Amino acid sequence: MAIKLKPGQHGEIFISEHKDKYRAKVRVCLFDGSETQVSRVGPTGEEARLRVQDAVAERLGAAQGSVDLKPDSKVGTACRQWIKELRVRSKWANPKIRPQTVDEYERLLGNHVVPHLGKLRLYELTPARCQAWIDGIVARGQGKKNDLISTTISARGAFIAVLDRAVVHDALRDNPVRKTIPPARKTPDPKAMTATDVYRLRTAVRAWEASREGQPGPKPTGHLPVAVDVMLGTGMRIGEVMALRWGEVNLSPDGLPTISVEATLTDVKGQGTVRQERPKTDAGERTIIIPPFLAASLESIRPSATTAEMPVFPSRTFRDGRNALTPQTTHNVRRSLRLALKEAKMTGEVYPHLLRKTVATVVARKMSTAVAAALLGHKIDGGVTVRNYIERLRLAPDTSSVLQELVAIGEEEAEKKRPGTTDPETAAEAPAVPDRELVDASGW
Repeated sequence: MAIKLKPGQHGEIFISEHKDKYRAKVRVCLFDGSETQVSRVGPTGEEARLRVQDAVAERLGAAQGSVDLKPDSKVGTACRQWIKELRVRSKWANPKIRPQTVDEYERLLGNHVVPHLGKLRLYELTPARCQAWIDGIVARGQGKKNDLISTTISARGAFIAVLDRAVVHDALRDNPVRKTIPPARKTPDPKAMTATDVYRLRTAVRAWEASREGQPGPKPTGHLPVAVDVMLGTGMRIGEVMALRWGEVNLSPDGLPTISVEATLTDVKGQGTVRQERPKTDAGERTIIIPPFLAASLESIRPSATTAEMPVFPSRTFRDGRNALTPQTTHNVRRSLRLALKEAKMTGEVYPHLLRKTVATVVARKMSTAVAAALLGHKIDGGVTVRNYIERLRLAPDTSSVLQELVAIGEEEAEKKRPGTTDPETAAEAPAVPDRELVDASGW
């Protein structure tokens, strides 16, 4: 009577002679409780015994897989299952991953992993094969404007997560992508606008709004100049600006004017542009003291009667009431900005995120990098003490005077350069006035 084997055990090894060779075979109980037979052939009985013992050790050490994923499952299947799990988790309360992030992972896998590795079985993945895949993405980007370096790093990160899940399901014993060498990230070289550039931008968007008066189509709203001012006066992301509601804007003359950053607009697959009731990061929730130029700009478009739910930058409302309480999308604002820049012959000089970089630069130089990080909603310190013991101050440092100066400098320089503002008798002797940078030389 055969002995009942426990998981990981094997029975007696039987050796039989077959012509001029020997065959060794043995019963093995796998870790899932199922039994199988392993056999090997050798030139001698002892050689056959050693070979079958090695085969048993290999079989017991090999990945067995789970109900959902097996070692012979295709890479494409593993990618699809991972995305499906992330979709479910993105709908949890206080999710660690957000729907738009899942969309980006799906795009990376669909464009760069599945077309090249999707039909392979998981057990066919080796570090060498995965390295060749990484090298291939980099090679496709060489010599092009988009060199695909960032794409390669992001795609590798997503694929690592896919195969980590395969390890959890025992479909792999090790993650081969973790042994690969990624390309080095490019060192960022942030650029910022000068005060004169800021003046030119503010003038351009106001001139564009004025040029639309009396033209066919929707009436000018003044929203683009104000949206630009919000970005210049707060350093907010364009999605955070478009998500603003009047209930989050305090223009009361009693006290300092403020803006509370509580949400952002984002594009979600299957839903379009939606208002996400929290900023991009947890540290992004903040209240910003705004400079006078921004308070005046917002006051210029505030309706006579507002409610807390009304968007600061609403979409055009149709006669049947559609789009009521719907904010403008970031795509519309970007398009309007491009039109304004084209009319001012500034095409390609400015993009929304450049305004955020400009605010960060001037605040960091005049005050400190920590103040700039707090204003932008970046996490400064993720240590245990800060995470668990100290209540986070949600009021950003007061940078209103610094950002007011940024706008005032540009206006001052423009005024000096206007014809007729210099005494004719001393004009020939006066030196040319150069564009002033964000701060004086002593502030660098």
